[in-house]
Amino acid sequence: MALRRIDGHLTRTATEAVAWYRLPEQRWSFRGDADRESLLQAIAAQYAELTGRWLHLRVTSRPYGVADWARAHAEHSQHRLPDVPGSLTWPDYLIGEQQQLLGATLVDKQVYLGVQLRPRSLLERAAERLSRLPGGSDADRRELASLREDAFVLDRTLARSGLRARAATAEEIRWLLHRSNTLGLPAPTHIPSAPADGAWRTEDLAAVSDLAAWTQQPWAPTMQVHGRGMPHAGQTGHVAVLSVGLSQPLDIPETDLPWMAMADQVPVPVEWSARMYVRPGEDVTGELSRQASRVRSQMRHYTDEHGLEAPASLERQAQQVAAIDDDLTTGMTNLATRVKSWWRVAVSGETEDEALARAQQLVDAYQPKITLEHPAGQYGLAREFIPGEALSSTAHTRRSSVVWAASALPQATAQIGDRHGVLIGETVTAGRRPVAWDPWRAQEVRNASGLTAITAGLGGGKSFLGGGIVYKTLRAGAHWTVLDPSGPLAHLASLPEIAPYARVIDLLRAEPGILNPYRVVPTPVDGDYDLPTEADRLREDHVFADATRRRLAREVLTRMLPGKLAREPETAAVILEAVRRVGSRPDAHPGLVIEALKTLNDDGLAEHAHHVWRFLDETRDQMRLLIPEDPQSDPYASSRDDRLTVLGMAGLTLPRDDTPREDWSEHENLGVELLNLAAWLTQRMVYEGPTGRSEQWRHARKGVWIDEAFFLSEVATGRMLMNRFARDSRKWNVRVLLSTQLPADFLRLNNNTSGGGNGSAGIGALLDSAFVGVLDEDNTQSDALELLGVPTNAGYEPSLGALRVEPDEPRQFLFADGDHGVERISVDFSGPHLEHLREALNTTPGQQTPGQQGRNQPADPPPEAASTTITGTLAPQPTDASAAELP
Repeated sequence: MALRRIDGHLTRTATEAVAWYRLPEQRWSFRGDADRESLLQAIAAQYAELTGRWLHLRVTSRPYGVADWARAHAEHSQHRLPDVPGSLTWPDYLIGEQQQLLGATLVDKQVYLGVQLRPRSLLERAAERLSRLPGGSDADRRELASLREDAFVLDRTLARSGLRARAATAEEIRWLLHRSNTLGLPAPTHIPSAPADGAWRTEDLAAVSDLAAWTQQPWAPTMQVHGRGMPHAGQTGHVAVLSVGLSQPLDIPETDLPWMAMADQVPVPVEWSARMYVRPGEDVTGELSRQASRVRSQMRHYTDEHGLEAPASLERQAQQVAAIDDDLTTGMTNLATRVKSWWRVAVSGETEDEALARAQQLVDAYQPKITLEHPAGQYGLAREFIPGEALSSTAHTRRSSVVWAASALPQATAQIGDRHGVLIGETVTAGRRPVAWDPWRAQEVRNASGLTAITAGLGGGKSFLGGGIVYKTLRAGAHWTVLDPSGPLAHLASLPEIAPYARVIDLLRAEPGILNPYRVVPTPVDGDYDLPTEADRLREDHVFADATRRRLAREVLTRMLPGKLAREPETAAVILEAVRRVGSRPDAHPGLVIEALKTLNDDGLAEHAHHVWRFLDETRDQMRLLIPEDPQSDPYASSRDDRLTVLGMAGLTLPRDDTPREDWSEHENLGVELLNLAAWLTQRMVYEGPTGRSEQWRHARKGVWIDEAFFLSEVATGRMLMNRFARDSRKWNVRVLLSTQLPADFLRLNNNTSGGGNGSAGIGALLDSAFVGVLDEDNTQSDALELLGVPTNAGYEPSLGALRVEPDEPRQFLFADGDHGVERISVDFSGPHLEHLREALNTTPGQQTPGQQGRNQPADPPPEAASTTITGTLAPQPTDASAAELP
C-alpha cells in the first residue's frame, strides 16, 4: 500500500496528505426540480472552492445492521405484551424479523470523499522516517499539527449545505480500507475495531493490506481476489472494472437520475472510485486558447487552402470552446470551474463469467446516454480504489464543469423511516433498503402530529398494511383501538398471542346508550392540565366539549328525519332550541331533546316542533344506541386492561365513497352519523384508558385506527374530531391511522369548521405522514401527491399508477414519513413467522394475501372465544346483506 500514516481522518503517503470525509445520504425521490437544482449547484460550488486540489470520491456499502436494528427495536419496545404459552413468543418474533432481513441481503450505501491537503515536501518525508526512531521527531509532529490546521478550514468548507460532509471516524476509515483491500469479496457484518486514537503507523497497515492477495492473468478481463486473513480466508472473487467513457448531455434533474445513482437500479453489487482534479482558471484558459487555435487552423485548412466548407463538427467545437471561455471570463459564479476526472466502477462475482455478466447488466443500464468502457490493465484500475494509490491510467479522461461532477451525486438514495421502528417493508427505488417506522417518534421526538392517512383503491392493501402495523406495534407494547365498520379486522383479536389481551365490541349489539352523543365526548379533567399555566386552555376545552355534544346531538337527530323535513329551515331552528334547553351536561341524551321538542311553545315554531317531535318519538326504538335505558347508567363504567379493542359495526349501511352527499339515503345518512359517533368514542377511550386516567396512561403509546374514514370529511363534527386528534395526539402520545379510498376525503378537511377555534388549518398542518397506494384516475393522483407533500404537475402522477402489482405480489405504496422522506415502498410481511398474520389479514377470499407466497387460502372467521361482545337490547342483525340496513 502507498499509505504510510493515518491520524484520525488524515492519511499520508510518501507524496501527499489527504483528509477523508463521510458524505451523508441525500433524498432525491419526489423532490421538486428547483430543490434538486439548488442541491446540485451547492455541491458544485463547494467543489469549485477546492481549486488546485485532487479529490478521491469513493462509494462502497455495508450490510444493513440487522442486529443493531433488533437491539434498538427491543430497547424502544416499552411494556411489551407478555408471551402466551403455545403462541409466537417475543424472542421468536424478533428472530423471525431478523431472519427475514438477512434473507433480503440489504445494504447501506457509504460515500467517502478524500481531499488533498497539500503535497508533502522532501523534508516532511525525511521527518516521517525519523519519527520511527526512539523519541520520534518534532518535525513530524509539527507537520501533523499543520495538516490539522489546514483540515480545520477544509472541514468548515465541506460541512456547509450541499455536501454536508463531516470528518470520517476511525471506524469508518477502517471500513473503507477493509473494503478497498478486499474488493470483490463478500462484505463482513463485523470487522476488528480501529485503534482507539485513530493513529495507524506504517507497520499497522498490514492489518488491512494482508487481508487479500490480488492476481491477474495477462490480458484477462477480470482480476482475482483471494482472501487470506479472517474473515475472508478461503474466499475468492472476480472483479471487472469499468470506466466511464463518452456520454450524451443529461437532463438532470428534470428527466434523468443523478448518473452515479443509476447503478443502484441494477441488482448487482458495485463499488465506485473517482479521481478528480479541480483545475485552476489559468490552466483552463491556456488550454482553451490552444484548442481554439487548433480549431481555427483546421477551419482555415478547409476554407482557405481547399475552398471547401468546414465540417459542422468543427463549428460545434468552436462554439463550445467559446461558450466555456465566456463562462470562465464573464460568469458571475464559480460554477463554470472545470475538472479533469476518471470514474471507475467495479463489479464482482464468484466466477469470471458471473462478474462479466453483471458488468454487462451495468453497461446495458447506462446505455445509450453513458458509455461504460472495459479497459485493459484491470489490476491497476482496481488498485485505484484503495486510498492513497496513484492513478494507473489517464485513459477515458472526462473534462467537464463542476456542475457535471456534482450531478453524479452518489449519495442520492432512498431515505425513509428510522432505524428502530417496526419493519413494514423495503424500498423499491434508489436501491433496496428496509423500511422501519416508529409511529410514536413524531410525537415523542419531533413534537409533531400523530395523524397518518392510508389511501388506496379497492384491493390496494390498506387493511393489510394497517393490520400489520397494529399487530407489530402491539407486540412492541402499544395499546390500540380499531374502528372497523366492515368487520374483518376483528380477526386480529383471534391471534393466539393477542387474544388474551383483546376484545371485540359489536357496537350495533352493544348496551343501549353506548353511542350517546353526550357521552362519547370526554369531559376535560383538571389533572390533565398544568395548572394554573394551562387554565385558559382548560376553559377552552370545556367550552369545546359542551359545543361538540350539542352539535353531535343536532346532527344525529336531524339525520333521523326524512330528507325533505330535515332540510326545512324551521327544523334546524326547533332542534337547535331544544338542544339548547337540554344543555350539554355529560349525563344528557337525545331522548331529553325529543321531550324538549314536545314542550317547545315558541311563537311560530311550536307547530313545527310538534311535527318533528312526533316523527322522532315514533322512531325512538331505532335510537337504542343513542338513548340509555337508565339515564344514570354508564356504559363505560366497566374497565378492562385490554391492549387491543376492536369496535365493529358489521351490517351498518354506508354510502359509496363516490356518491354525492345529496344522493345519500336516510339509512346511509344515519349510518355515517353512527360511524361518526363511534369515532368520537375512540377518542374517549384514548383519554380514559383501560383503567381510568393516570399520568402513566397519558404517556403510554396509544393508537387509533379508523377505517372508512371518508365520513370525517362529510360531517362538521368529523372535521372537528380530526382537528382534536391532530392537536391532542402529541399530548396524549397517540398515533391515528385514517384509511379511505380517495385522497380527496382528506383534502376536503381544508374547509374551516367552527367549534371553539378548532377549525381546520389545512391538511399540511393536520397530517404527519401518509401511505398512498395504487390510484388510476388523474384527478385522484394529483390529490394523492398533494397529500404526500409532493409537487404536482412535475411528472410524478404516473408513479401512482405504477404501484399496481399482480394479485399474489406485495402491495406497494408511496410513503411520506413526516420527516421530509417520500419513497416508494413494498409492504412485506412475508416471513414464515407471520404466516398466521397473513391469513388473518386476508380480506379477499379465494385469493392470495398480498405478500404471501405459495398460499391460496381465504381467512377463517375468528373463533368466538377470541372476542368479547357486549350484548344489548338490539335484535340480532340479519345475515342477508340486502336486509342489513337499519330500519
